[in-house]
Amino acid sequence: MVWTIIFVAAAIFLAAVLRGFTGFGFALAAVPLLSLALDPARVVPVVVILQAIVAFSDLRGSWRDCDWRSARWIIAGLVAGTPAGIALLTSLPPDRVRLAIGLLIAASVALLGAGLRLPERPVGVLALVVGAVSGMANGLAAIPGPPIVAYFLALPQAGRVARPSIIIVFAATGLAGLAALLLRGLVERDAIILSLAALPGMFIGSRLGVIGYRRAHPKLHRPVALAVLSVLAAMLIGRALMG
Repeated sequence: MVWTIIFVAAAIFLAAVLRGFTGFGFALAAVPLLSLALDPARVVPVVVILQAIVAFSDLRGSWRDCDWRSARWIIAGLVAGTPAGIALLTSLPPDRVRLAIGLLIAASVALLGAGLRLPERPVGVLALVVGAVSGMANGLAAIPGPPIVAYFLALPQAGRVARPSIIIVFAATGLAGLAALLLRGLVERDAIILSLAALPGMFIGSRLGVIGYRRAHPKLHRPVALAVLSVLAAMLIGRALMG
Protein backbone atom coordinates (compact mmCIF):
# COMPACT_ATOMS: atom_id res chain seq x y z
CA MET A 1 0.00 0.00 0.00
CA VAL A 2 2.89 2.39 0.80
CA TRP A 3 4.40 2.02 -2.69
CA THR A 4 0.95 2.45 -4.23
CA ILE A 5 0.46 5.71 -2.33
CA ILE A 6 3.88 6.98 -3.47
CA PHE A 7 3.14 6.09 -7.09
CA VAL A 8 -0.31 7.71 -7.02
CA ALA A 9 1.03 10.87 -5.35
CA ALA A 10 3.80 11.20 -7.95
CA ALA A 11 1.40 10.66 -10.87
CA ILE A 12 -1.10 13.19 -9.49
CA PHE A 13 1.69 15.72 -8.97
CA LEU A 14 2.77 15.44 -12.63
CA ALA A 15 -0.84 15.71 -13.83
CA ALA A 16 -1.36 18.79 -11.65
CA VAL A 17 1.73 20.46 -13.11
CA LEU A 18 0.27 19.94 -16.60
CA ARG A 19 -3.07 21.39 -15.52
CA GLY A 20 -1.44 24.42 -13.94
CA PHE A 21 0.62 25.02 -17.08
CA THR A 22 -2.12 24.55 -19.69
CA GLY A 23 -5.34 25.28 -17.75
CA PHE A 24 -6.72 21.80 -18.45
CA GLY A 25 -5.61 18.20 -18.75
CA PHE A 26 -5.54 17.00 -15.13
CA ALA A 27 -7.67 13.89 -15.70
CA LEU A 28 -6.25 13.40 -19.21
CA ALA A 29 -2.81 12.95 -17.68
CA ALA A 30 -3.72 11.38 -14.33
CA VAL A 31 -5.90 8.54 -15.65
CA PRO A 32 -3.40 7.04 -18.12
CA LEU A 33 -0.50 7.45 -15.70
CA LEU A 34 -2.34 5.69 -12.88
CA SER A 35 -3.79 3.07 -15.25
CA LEU A 36 -0.30 1.92 -16.18
CA ALA A 37 -0.13 0.22 -12.77
CA LEU A 38 -3.67 0.15 -11.35
CA ASP A 39 -6.96 -1.32 -12.51
CA PRO A 40 -8.97 1.47 -14.18
CA ALA A 41 -11.88 0.70 -11.85
CA ARG A 42 -9.62 1.78 -8.96
CA VAL A 43 -8.24 4.78 -10.83
CA VAL A 44 -11.51 6.48 -11.77
CA PRO A 45 -12.83 7.11 -8.21
CA VAL A 46 -9.50 8.63 -7.13
CA VAL A 47 -9.34 10.97 -10.11
CA VAL A 48 -13.01 11.96 -9.81
CA ILE A 49 -12.58 12.88 -6.14
CA LEU A 50 -9.45 14.95 -6.84
CA GLN A 51 -10.99 16.49 -9.95
CA ALA A 52 -13.97 17.71 -7.92
CA ILE A 53 -11.68 19.24 -5.29
CA VAL A 54 -9.38 21.02 -7.76
CA ALA A 55 -12.32 22.30 -9.83
CA PHE A 56 -14.13 23.82 -6.86
CA SER A 57 -10.93 25.44 -5.64
CA ASP A 58 -10.93 27.53 -8.87
CA LEU A 59 -14.60 28.58 -8.92
CA ARG A 60 -13.98 32.01 -7.46
CA GLY A 61 -13.84 34.59 -10.22
CA SER A 62 -15.25 32.27 -12.92
CA TRP A 63 -18.98 32.64 -12.23
CA ARG A 64 -19.43 36.04 -13.90
CA ASP A 65 -17.61 35.30 -17.19
CA CYS A 66 -18.99 31.79 -17.76
CA ASP A 67 -20.94 31.17 -21.01
CA TRP A 68 -24.00 29.96 -19.11
CA ARG A 69 -26.07 29.37 -22.26
CA SER A 70 -23.71 26.61 -23.38
CA ALA A 71 -22.77 25.49 -19.87
CA ARG A 72 -26.37 24.64 -18.90
CA TRP A 73 -26.83 22.34 -21.91
CA ILE A 74 -23.45 20.68 -21.41
CA ILE A 75 -24.13 20.05 -17.71
CA ALA A 76 -27.52 18.49 -18.58
CA GLY A 77 -25.79 16.12 -21.00
CA LEU A 78 -23.13 15.31 -18.40
CA VAL A 79 -25.72 14.27 -15.83
CA ALA A 80 -27.39 11.98 -18.38
CA GLY A 81 -24.22 10.47 -19.82
CA THR A 82 -22.13 9.77 -16.70
CA PRO A 83 -24.12 6.72 -15.44
CA ALA A 84 -23.80 5.06 -18.87
CA GLY A 85 -20.03 5.47 -18.74
CA ILE A 86 -19.85 3.98 -15.25
CA ALA A 87 -21.90 0.99 -16.44
CA LEU A 88 -19.30 0.40 -19.15
CA LEU A 89 -16.46 0.78 -16.63
CA THR A 90 -17.85 -1.96 -14.41
CA SER A 91 -18.60 -4.37 -17.27
CA LEU A 92 -15.48 -4.17 -19.47
CA PRO A 93 -12.11 -5.90 -18.85
CA PRO A 94 -9.31 -3.55 -17.63
CA ASP A 95 -7.32 -3.73 -20.89
CA ARG A 96 -10.35 -2.76 -22.95
CA VAL A 97 -10.91 0.21 -20.67
CA ARG A 98 -7.23 1.18 -21.02
CA LEU A 99 -7.57 0.96 -24.80
CA ALA A 100 -10.74 3.06 -24.72
CA ILE A 101 -9.00 5.68 -22.56
CA GLY A 102 -6.01 5.79 -24.90
CA LEU A 103 -8.25 6.22 -27.93
CA LEU A 104 -10.23 8.97 -26.15
CA ILE A 105 -7.03 10.87 -25.46
CA ALA A 106 -5.80 10.42 -29.05
CA ALA A 107 -9.14 11.73 -30.31
CA SER A 108 -8.91 14.69 -27.93
CA VAL A 109 -5.46 15.59 -29.27
CA ALA A 110 -6.83 15.49 -32.81
CA LEU A 111 -9.77 17.74 -31.83
CA LEU A 112 -7.65 20.26 -29.98
CA GLY A 113 -5.04 20.31 -32.73
CA ALA A 114 -7.56 20.75 -35.53
CA GLY A 115 -8.53 24.25 -34.44
CA LEU A 116 -12.30 23.77 -34.82
CA ARG A 117 -14.45 26.92 -35.07
CA LEU A 118 -18.10 27.29 -34.02
CA PRO A 119 -20.62 30.13 -34.49
CA GLU A 120 -20.94 32.65 -31.66
CA ARG A 121 -24.19 31.07 -30.41
CA PRO A 122 -24.14 27.33 -31.26
CA VAL A 123 -27.45 25.45 -31.10
CA GLY A 124 -28.27 24.00 -27.72
CA VAL A 125 -28.48 20.46 -29.10
CA LEU A 126 -24.78 20.56 -29.98
CA ALA A 127 -23.84 21.52 -26.42
CA LEU A 128 -26.16 18.78 -25.10
CA VAL A 129 -24.42 16.16 -27.28
CA VAL A 130 -21.00 17.43 -26.16
CA GLY A 131 -22.16 17.07 -22.56
CA ALA A 132 -23.50 13.54 -23.08
CA VAL A 133 -20.28 12.35 -24.73
CA SER A 134 -18.25 14.00 -21.98
CA GLY A 135 -20.45 12.37 -19.34
CA MET A 136 -19.86 8.92 -20.79
CA ALA A 137 -16.12 9.60 -20.90
CA ASN A 138 -16.35 10.85 -17.31
CA GLY A 139 -18.02 7.68 -16.08
CA LEU A 140 -15.82 5.36 -18.11
CA ALA A 141 -12.46 6.97 -17.50
CA ALA A 142 -12.86 10.21 -15.49
CA ILE A 143 -11.85 12.04 -18.70
CA PRO A 144 -14.69 14.43 -19.54
CA GLY A 145 -12.42 17.23 -20.70
CA PRO A 146 -11.59 16.80 -24.41
CA PRO A 147 -15.04 17.50 -25.92
CA ILE A 148 -15.69 20.31 -23.41
CA VAL A 149 -12.32 21.99 -23.95
CA ALA A 150 -12.61 21.65 -27.75
CA TYR A 151 -16.15 23.15 -27.67
CA PHE A 152 -15.24 26.26 -25.68
CA LEU A 153 -11.93 26.83 -27.48
CA ALA A 154 -13.83 26.72 -30.80
CA LEU A 155 -16.09 29.66 -29.83
CA PRO A 156 -15.25 33.08 -31.34
CA GLN A 157 -15.24 34.59 -27.83
CA ALA A 158 -12.99 31.80 -26.48
CA GLY A 159 -10.41 34.23 -25.09
CA ARG A 160 -12.98 35.69 -22.69
CA VAL A 161 -15.22 32.75 -21.78
CA ALA A 162 -13.24 29.54 -22.35
CA ARG A 163 -11.33 29.26 -19.08
CA PRO A 164 -14.16 30.33 -16.70
CA SER A 165 -16.72 28.22 -18.58
CA ILE A 166 -14.46 25.14 -18.48
CA ILE A 167 -13.88 25.61 -14.74
CA ILE A 168 -17.63 25.86 -14.05
CA VAL A 169 -18.49 22.82 -16.19
CA PHE A 170 -15.64 20.76 -14.70
CA ALA A 171 -16.96 21.51 -11.22
CA ALA A 172 -20.36 20.15 -12.28
CA THR A 173 -18.59 17.19 -13.90
CA GLY A 174 -16.83 16.36 -10.66
CA LEU A 175 -20.11 16.44 -8.74
CA ALA A 176 -21.94 14.31 -11.32
CA GLY A 177 -19.15 11.75 -11.46
CA LEU A 178 -18.76 11.54 -7.70
CA ALA A 179 -22.51 11.21 -7.11
CA ALA A 180 -22.81 8.44 -9.72
CA LEU A 181 -19.85 6.54 -8.24
CA LEU A 182 -21.28 6.84 -4.72
CA LEU A 183 -24.65 5.53 -5.88
CA ARG A 184 -22.93 2.51 -7.45
CA GLY A 185 -20.86 1.91 -4.30
CA LEU A 186 -17.57 2.35 -6.17
CA VAL A 187 -15.94 4.85 -3.79
CA GLU A 188 -14.15 2.55 -1.38
CA ARG A 189 -11.88 3.28 1.57
CA ASP A 190 -8.70 2.81 -0.51
CA ALA A 191 -9.86 5.45 -3.02
CA ILE A 192 -10.40 7.97 -0.20
CA ILE A 193 -6.99 7.18 1.33
CA LEU A 194 -5.19 7.54 -2.01
CA SER A 195 -7.02 10.80 -2.76
CA LEU A 196 -6.10 12.33 0.59
CA ALA A 197 -2.47 11.21 0.20
CA ALA A 198 -2.28 12.83 -3.23
CA LEU A 199 -3.84 16.18 -2.21
CA PRO A 200 -0.61 17.98 -1.17
CA GLY A 201 1.16 16.99 -4.38
CA MET A 202 -1.84 18.08 -6.43
CA PHE A 203 -1.88 21.60 -4.99
CA ILE A 204 1.92 21.96 -5.15
CA GLY A 205 1.98 20.69 -8.74
CA SER A 206 -0.80 23.07 -9.76
CA ARG A 207 1.09 26.00 -8.27
CA LEU A 208 4.33 25.05 -10.02
CA GLY A 209 2.45 24.68 -13.32
CA VAL A 210 0.97 28.16 -12.96
CA ILE A 211 4.45 29.59 -12.28
CA GLY A 212 5.74 27.85 -15.41
CA TYR A 213 2.80 29.22 -17.41
CA ARG A 214 3.59 32.78 -16.36
CA ARG A 215 7.27 32.46 -17.23
CA ALA A 216 7.04 30.50 -20.49
CA HIS A 217 6.45 31.92 -23.95
CA PRO A 218 2.68 31.84 -24.69
CA LYS A 219 3.18 29.88 -27.92
CA LEU A 220 4.67 26.96 -25.95
CA HIS A 221 1.55 26.16 -23.91
CA ARG A 222 -0.60 24.44 -26.51
CA PRO A 223 2.21 22.41 -28.21
CA VAL A 224 3.51 21.19 -24.83
CA ALA A 225 0.05 20.04 -23.77
CA LEU A 226 -0.63 18.23 -27.05
CA ALA A 227 2.82 16.60 -27.05
CA VAL A 228 2.42 15.29 -23.49
CA LEU A 229 -1.07 13.98 -24.18
CA SER A 230 0.10 12.26 -27.37
CA VAL A 231 2.82 10.41 -25.46
CA LEU A 232 0.36 9.35 -22.75
CA ALA A 233 -2.14 8.07 -25.34
CA ALA A 234 0.58 6.03 -27.09
CA MET A 235 1.76 4.54 -23.78
CA LEU A 236 -1.72 3.53 -22.70
CA ILE A 237 -2.72 2.05 -26.05
CA GLY A 238 0.53 0.07 -26.09
CA ARG A 239 -0.08 -1.16 -22.52
CA ALA A 240 -3.59 -2.30 -23.48
CA LEU A 241 -2.49 -4.09 -26.65
CA MET A 242 0.34 -5.92 -24.86
CA GLY A 243 -2.14 -7.18 -22.23
